[in-house]
Amino acid sequence: MMQFDSAQDRLALFSWVLLYGLILLFGGIQVDCFLRGANMDVRIYYDAAVALRNGQDMFAAWNPESPLTYIYPPLLAILFIPLTLLPLEPAAAVWTVINVVLLWGCLWLGGKEVLRRCNGRLDVATLPVVLLLSTVFFLSRIKAELDQGQVDFLVLIGITLSLVFLRRRPFLAGVLLGIVANIKYQTVVFAPYLLIRGWWQSFLGFIAGVLLAALSGSLVIGWELNLDYLARAFSGVSDLFGIESSASDKPMVFPIEWVDSISLTSTFARWSIAMGFGDSGGKVLLLFTSLMCLGIGWCLYGVSGSALFRGRAGRIGRTDPSQQMLVLIEWCGLMVAAIAFAPQTKMRHLAVLMLVVLFMFQLLVVRRPGVPRWPLLLSALIFFLGLHLPFDGGERGWGNGLNLREFWRAQGGPIWCLLLMYFTLCWTALKWVSLARPDGQSGVSTESVLDR
Repeated sequence: MMQFDSAQDRLALFSWVLLYGLILLFGGIQVDCFLRGANMDVRIYYDAAVALRNGQDMFAAWNPESPLTYIYPPLLAILFIPLTLLPLEPAAAVWTVINVVLLWGCLWLGGKEVLRRCNGRLDVATLPVVLLLSTVFFLSRIKAELDQGQVDFLVLIGITLSLVFLRRRPFLAGVLLGIVANIKYQTVVFAPYLLIRGWWQSFLGFIAGVLLAALSGSLVIGWELNLDYLARAFSGVSDLFGIESSASDKPMVFPIEWVDSISLTSTFARWSIAMGFGDSGGKVLLLFTSLMCLGIGWCLYGVSGSALFRGRAGRIGRTDPSQQMLVLIEWCGLMVAAIAFAPQTKMRHLAVLMLVVLFMFQLLVVRRPGVPRWPLLLSALIFFLGLHLPFDGGERGWGNGLNLREFWRAQGGPIWCLLLMYFTLCWTALKWVSLARPDGQSGVSTESVLDR
């Protein structure tokens, strides 16, 4: 039951007003910047859409001021075709408005779903406070996403909706993940998870979504051209993993050791090359770290008394009330893994982790007796500092002519901090689960910190 009193009403109103104000302020500023001709990544998608309209190569470099090109399957470029009816600057402004709506949808749907799965005591101010704190905490990532007109909120809304539908509409949940995989490839990591859990409807939905989205481009650009673009897009990704493809005119993809990528995959590749081990050393480090992360997660489950595999398969693992928070933990873990171990991750890609941040603040705002919150608060602070420090890059005397900030990111600094935060979040959330009755209802009282 939602509880109301005048103090909490005022806090809720303050939080809603400030939240709306921040989102509209940053969105409005960016609309104005784009109308004035600011630099933008959204031009990549716009140029690809224009090329499709004109029967030209969407993977070509259409911006004379940048070597960056479109690298994804045709679906995203097709979605941008309506915006090409406008000049670039107004189109970018319209996309910013759409991006703001997507951001709000991610916050609202994600916040509601996190609170529902955590099954804690709520009051009228809990949701707006969790949303506001998450937005402020991740403001730099939100700003970076809006500044460049990127599409990560489009990816995130699909992942969030799939979690919302997972319990009652499993096939639709899988379809959404499959469609998103044709926009950005991150959701591919969900496929083995659905398979291991034995959620066959969701897995088949994922396959259907991938095929539906991949082949739908044929309705716009024709069957043969669509297949050609798909082959070229996937060849660019395969090259990152050292898998040679025969496709010609591949999209331009930076090598896996690209210095702007903060993923552990890129970090280990750079370390291995610097030490003279070539590609093999990076792959060994990646395998070792992946197994270590899986082992840490397994140990956390074991210590808390929760099963990672036993009794989790099939419909009960998806629908049983006692499983809901475990699914949320793992859903967030897959998103973290997709960012941490991707072949390439830029700082702005971390915006897709908004659902993880919402989960974190739910655990910090809502108190459960017997579950200490200070470890999660400390790890959240470390993660925040890892995203922003050092504020000043300083002199370029740090390895290969990098400044201190670039050097920190080149060592995967933000990702190491992210993993620390996630495993602490996992430990805290599993403590919540361990204090629940077998039927999944709370065995101890919970209260929002706003109650006190």
